[in-house]
Amino acid sequence: MSLDWERPLREANESGKEVSAIGSFFKDLRARLLNLVPLGTSGMFWGLVVNGLTTYGYLVVARHALGDEGYGGLAVLWALVNIGGFGLFQPLEQEVSRATADRASRGVGSAPVLRQAGVLGSVQFMLVTVGVLVAWPLGLDGLLDNRPELLVALVLALGAFAATQLVRGVLGGRHLFNRYAWYFVVEGGARMAVAVALAVAGVAAVGAYGMAIALALLVAGAAAAQNRRTFVRPGPPASYRELTPAMGFLLIAAVGEAFILNVGPVAVDIVGGDELGAEAPGVFLNGMLIARIPLFFFQAVKASLLPSLATLAGHGDLVGFRNMQLKIVGAVAAAAAATTAAAAAVGPPVVRIVFGDELSRTDMALLAASGGGLMLMLSLALGLVALGHTRIAVVGWVAAVAAFATMVSFDLEPFLRVELALVAAVLAGSLVAGGLLRLEYAAHQREA
Repeated sequence: MSLDWERPLREANESGKEVSAIGSFFKDLRARLLNLVPLGTSGMFWGLVVNGLTTYGYLVVARHALGDEGYGGLAVLWALVNIGGFGLFQPLEQEVSRATADRASRGVGSAPVLRQAGVLGSVQFMLVTVGVLVAWPLGLDGLLDNRPELLVALVLALGAFAATQLVRGVLGGRHLFNRYAWYFVVEGGARMAVAVALAVAGVAAVGAYGMAIALALLVAGAAAAQNRRTFVRPGPPASYRELTPAMGFLLIAAVGEAFILNVGPVAVDIVGGDELGAEAPGVFLNGMLIARIPLFFFQAVKASLLPSLATLAGHGDLVGFRNMQLKIVGAVAAAAAATTAAAAAVGPPVVRIVFGDELSRTDMALLAASGGGLMLMLSLALGLVALGHTRIAVVGWVAAVAAFATMVSFDLEPFLRVELALVAAVLAGSLVAGGLLRLEYAAHQREA
């Protein structure tokens, strides 16, 4: 029998080609996946991964340190901070981002824009503080378990939110997405570090864990801004008109978004507090956090989607705009369907293991569906904003809030009542926003 001395060489060569082909396949797959999301998304994703993990860590530590009743109060505070913070101050980030990007495209510094936005934010924060103090004896005290320390934590956290939204606006407008990612890392890390330190010291005061929210925001804002001289550059004076052409409509949209995103624990406390007990808001919050993990990471897409769509619209590239919009909507719809199924299958045991709470498969599926629907609605609403129709985008959020208010009035079991109301809200909002976007896109095509 003769030996084929060249056979091993041929097999090695063929094997190498197969490995190379597999490597090329995965490189191509990675490129295709990255092509589905706007520029800057992939870098921010990792910052959000760290922020998400440390947020869960913070809440798990707080839950064990405070017990069921104390954690229920912290859950309501968490929801109110996010409703008020994002709802009232996110328009500052969006307008600063837009104005900064516009100036950068013309080679002009944005320091005057930041100063004007700081004045607007300060006035807005003072008005919000007065509103919170007035609301305290009118029912806010009951939501916060009659704890004045939680009132103080709420006010301080809202002030910190206002400051950090200015920083985030400059980061987005200058496309400094690595610093944006660093912001998320520091915010989550600082919040968890404070919680761990409090727990190790044996502190069981809910107000202390609430203060950690405000402290983490301030530390993250300072870390992301770094040196002010390199953060913003001098430029020509800015008028308030440069920042406020759509501020009122952005405010309505932001309040609607923050309301639908965070109202769950507060609504459960209102409609089922007497029936379910003080721990109910905390249980609902924990279920939301697990079921809506994709929505949390969608922040990376959201932060870079608006500048990307606005750039395409500004250049008159309607085909590119439509293609990006369709890619995002398709990816979001697929993610929503997959995560809803996953939440129903493994959500209950995950919540049980992580937080020690019991939620049904129906609870987890509805919470995941509402999160997926909100991602879809956000994608469509941002398309309207990018086309310059902020006023029209508001209609979708008004429809969503109206649908929530209608559904939550039904006499059902409290958790199911709120979950169905959230699903109804995002369904109504997505249908309205999608229909309006289609009409406005067609109008822009006719004008082109």
